[in-house]
Amino acid sequence: MAEAVKAAKAAARQLPGFKLGQKQVFLPNHVITFLRKEHLPPNEACFQVPLRFTKFDLRDYLWNLYKVEVTKVRSYVKQQPLTQRNSHSRSWYRPQPSKIMTVELAKPFQWPEAPSDLEPWSHELWKAREDLMEKRNEEQINQHKFEISMKSKEEMSKERKELKGLAESMIKGEVKWDNGVALDPKWDDVLKEARRKDDKTFWEDM
Repeated sequence: MAEAVKAAKAAARQLPGFKLGQKQVFLPNHVITFLRKEHLPPNEACFQVPLRFTKFDLRDYLWNLYKVEVTKVRSYVKQQPLTQRNSHSRSWYRPQPSKIMTVELAKPFQWPEAPSDLEPWSHELWKAREDLMEKRNEEQINQHKFEISMKSKEEMSKERKELKGLAESMIKGEVKWDNGVALDPKWDDVLKEARRKDDKTFWEDM
């Protein structure tokens, strides 16, 4: 009897203080990132999780994979700022938001000191690749830059020069505009009547 009680207690110690979920995941395709936040206390940890993740998913994930017991989970969705699609476009869009979860740990965790020697991680090669990618992006941006030419700065065609000269002559009164179409004689009477009414209105206003 005593041995059965000891076995039950040992099995209880191997289980967390919460009820485990029953969801089975065989081929996971989600990415969970452990974020280093210097301002957090040792009993808290921060993760970036997929948008579809729930608090229970993260709690079960940490226990089943790393045997890390979690007592509480806080989450929020961080919206991304509006971003221009490219340097020569007026189209803006909002990138997909990111989901952040902060958990309280049953046992405290302390981040190790950041290594001073980055040579084992090929830091120089990574830095060279980043510089090359940045240089290529700048070259692509410069190649796609263009200015919208103003119509007034373009060289005028022969027809536009003739129209400009004719307009200036009409403004000075040197040329009277005429479209070359002979009007019906009845319009002469209409014009005379309109001028007579204009003159009458003018003198009445005086």
